[in-house]
Amino acid sequence: MKKTKSLLINGLLVGAIGIIMSGCTSLQESFTSQMEVPTLEKQVNRVAIGMTILRQNNMMAFEMPISADASWPKAISSELEDTQKQRIANKLQKDPYYATSHYTDFLQRRLLGSSVAMSKFGDYGHFAAMLMNQTISPLSYRVIQRTEAFYGKNSKNWPDIFNYNGSLNNFLEFKDGSIVDIEAISGDVYQNLSEAMISLTPVGMQKDLMLAQNDMLDAYDEVATLKSQKAQNESRLKMDEAQVKTKEEKVYYKFLTNRKKLQIKQELFTLDEQIKQAESIANEKEMIYYILLDNAIIAIKNEINIDDKNYVNLANNINIVSKEIQSGAIEAYASFALALTNTIQNDIIMKFPTELKSLAIAKMYVPSNLQRKYNKRIFRLVKNAVYFLPNIFMGTYYASKQIHLAQKYKDITEVILLAHELKMTNKD
Repeated sequence: MKKTKSLLINGLLVGAIGIIMSGCTSLQESFTSQMEVPTLEKQVNRVAIGMTILRQNNMMAFEMPISADASWPKAISSELEDTQKQRIANKLQKDPYYATSHYTDFLQRRLLGSSVAMSKFGDYGHFAAMLMNQTISPLSYRVIQRTEAFYGKNSKNWPDIFNYNGSLNNFLEFKDGSIVDIEAISGDVYQNLSEAMISLTPVGMQKDLMLAQNDMLDAYDEVATLKSQKAQNESRLKMDEAQVKTKEEKVYYKFLTNRKKLQIKQELFTLDEQIKQAESIANEKEMIYYILLDNAIIAIKNEINIDDKNYVNLANNINIVSKEIQSGAIEAYASFALALTNTIQNDIIMKFPTELKSLAIAKMYVPSNLQRKYNKRIFRLVKNAVYFLPNIFMGTYYASKQIHLAQKYKDITEVILLAHELKMTNKD
């Protein structure tokens, strides 16, 4: 028995080390999620991280000034050092969740158990999950690294990334935070990445590209808003059902909500039709913009200006940022998918009342100096839970669009960079 237990834990530890050393943040996130207590709070926070990545991507694409010599592209793409990782961990300890989670994890694991994956191993899996549980997820470190690059090291200037905003409008915008001044020492400075990318194309194409891009982004917003409304309607019933416990409550709930359910189903049917129409329009707008970008690639090949150092350096900076946007969007998509999968597999929404009960009991173990933070944590969880599913639906939609748009930007810049590389090789 002891030998089996030892072999299981050793095997899991070896696997854990291999995954952590693999460098794939999404894979690391997936593995560590199976070690944590399966709570809605952890999935809500995971979605908040995904939302933050998308908002940071949106900042890089449409809000951050960029030039041929801008330094921030290299800052966001650099490897995370140990000293920076420790600094991030220290700053996260100021957040209500991270400041108090170690007072609640043990009790929650007793009441809610481990993930379905680890429960298959029985008590041994339960023990291994406790042993390898990480308070700070791999994606959280990456997100805070970017946050420091955009907002500075003073966390007072950062947006509150774990607090869902009650409004679903402007999903891709942070509602608070103060961005640091972005330096661009010489050369032309562009308002954002998209404007800079379009500047690489022939002058005669630039106006049409800008108009097509704006039309496409407006169409995306319409689809995402409708998807969020649909998810919000679906989550209303699920959260209500989670409160039902006794047979009497179930009978009363069924009687009370028949009309409500019918109304919501009608609303969902209408929204499905609206979503189909909006997606059709968005796909058309996207196709127009992407065709123009493909034409721009052909035009650039014919009119490429690789003798202009600023032109090449600007293309290189755009390429770096495009890669970061794409990899970030893939990680965000995986984060949303992981949160939803964990929620379904572990029946997390139906167990939400038990989760809240565990937090109420654990309150007595939280030191008096952290009681205010703990109260903020509970309040934030209850509020965020309402918008959990809508944010997943909106997030996955935007993540997929960012992945494809970043690929187009990479395609254009790589034509320029490859031509410059070939010229330098021929010179040698």
